[in-house]
Amino acid sequence: MRTTEARVLFEPDNEEDRFLPEGPRAVVVEDTDYLVWVNIQTSPDSKAGGVIGYREHPGRNTFAFPAPGRPGFALSTTRDRLLVGVTKELRAAELADGEWSGPLATIPDDDPRTIINDGAAVPGGEAVVFGTKDTKFKDPIAALYLYTVGDNRVSLLAGRQTCSNGKVFRRDAGGLVLFDIDTPTKKVARYRLDVAARAAVPDGVAVDTADQPGFPDGMCDCGDGTVIVAFYNPDPVAAGRAVRFDLATGAAVEEWTTPGSPRVTCPLLVKRPDGVKLILTTATEGMPADQRARCPNAGCLFIADTQFETCPEPELVRLP
Repeated sequence: MRTTEARVLFEPDNEEDRFLPEGPRAVVVEDTDYLVWVNIQTSPDSKAGGVIGYREHPGRNTFAFPAPGRPGFALSTTRDRLLVGVTKELRAAELADGEWSGPLATIPDDDPRTIINDGAAVPGGEAVVFGTKDTKFKDPIAALYLYTVGDNRVSLLAGRQTCSNGKVFRRDAGGLVLFDIDTPTKKVARYRLDVAARAAVPDGVAVDTADQPGFPDGMCDCGDGTVIVAFYNPDPVAAGRAVRFDLATGAAVEEWTTPGSPRVTCPLLVKRPDGVKLILTTATEGMPADQRARCPNAGCLFIADTQFETCPEPELVRLP
């Protein structure tokens, strides 16, 4: 299996911005290309996080603004703004000035232990599938939801999840397929998704990662029948990993490593003039002080070379 070592692309200036970065996206802000991600929270007891942006060229150029709660995902839209899941609400964030809209929708869940986590735009951009997580990472009190843009409506798709993470969509002869990770199960589950009926029907397991160290977190589509899964490894190891899996066979076919940063949270494939690159967010969340001292790159943003000639275009949410 091919192994490629990633390198640090961006190192946050403070520990707060390293705590729980997730969900990198390629976005355009005022005609300039940025990578944008969320920092779910800034410390173990924090109830708020923020949005961070980074421009690779020319020179280092970043922005950051606080969120009105804990952001679980940020998705690109057709304008200079993001659709963000924040605690229990969906809101729009203006990238130019960091202004937030009022709630577009609220999840039907008042449990104080659950917050919105990972999400992805459904092909066509008229809907979003997202999940929640138990902040104690303990009980199946979280869920999978569908949000439709035209009516700002949220519907329950599946319950009894604990930490709903990576999501990828594919189409086959039977229609739209959703691949979804509930992290503690260590499986990539398959659902038949019917947006019009607001329903997701379980359709087995595509990938079982029980033999992989760490827990599957974020996931991205490679566009060729494979996906890349980031692994959050709580063990005291020297490096983290992201692994590419074949959705048809469930086999691991390639990996990337993040030296000095074992808790990899999310992957993203982006096109660059010198080829398709893999972006990886990593975290310091839950890391004891002695391990943090041995992991100097924890919480950094990484970049790695790939063998791909192309990758899927970003799916834009069609906010009005």
